Amino acid sequence: MSNETEQREPLLKHMQELFVSIRWFIIFIFIGAGVGYVFSESIVVWLKEPFVAVMGNSAGLAVINAFDKVFVKMRVALWSGILFAAPGLYASIYYFVKPALLKRERRMLNVMLGVVLVVFWGGLFFGQAYTVPVLLKAVMGLISSNEVSMLGLSSYINVTVGAMIATALLFELPVMMFFLSYAGWVSSRVWSSSRRGAIVANAVVSAILSPPDVVSMLVMMVPIHVLYEVGILVSRMAEWRRNESR
Repeated sequence: MSNETEQREPLLKHMQELFVSIRWFIIFIFIGAGVGYVFSESIVVWLKEPFVAVMGNSAGLAVINAFDKVFVKMRVALWSGILFAAPGLYASIYYFVKPALLKRERRMLNVMLGVVLVVFWGGLFFGQAYTVPVLLKAVMGLISSNEVSMLGLSSYINVTVGAMIATALLFELPVMMFFLSYAGWVSSRVWSSSRRGAIVANAVVSAILSPPDVVSMLVMMVPIHVLYEVGILVSRMAEWRRNESR
């Protein structure tokens, strides 16, 4: 009976800590969403910058109905809340798993979470500055001269935010490869030998996400494959660093 009680108490303690972490993350999201809603108009203007750069100042985004602007502000606030809450989420993850880690593992996790956060935010800004304009040019190039295009504000914001998040996640590829190799779970040889499979997977993903033409597909494929090659290089660096630290 005593052994069963001793087994249950740590489990209950860990569950309580998990619920506390989830609760704080939800609180961070609400706080971030509130801040995002206050600055939602400025964020929308920033998200519209690629459209203005591609289409010119004379072009505009259509507001289909009166509720579109409200829904756009709410979605922007929600995404802002989730992104602003990311540091809080990482901190919650770190302090939740910290007791079960060795000193070296704690240091690696702390560095990893920091790098992941910085790279993700860098990917968001890169997506807004480069991915979205390329995507807009590719889509607008499909419209013939006798057709009139009308892009709604709500649709544009959805596509823009999606493209930015997709770019940020792709930027995490070398980071993931580095830490998996540093931990000794996947060697750089495996990454290198999987290059052909990665190219095929890259082509499939690019064909699905890009407009239906070869140029747009290649525009998306090349940066992804470059990130994969960078990942192979940094995974070799990770193995060298791991061997040096022994």
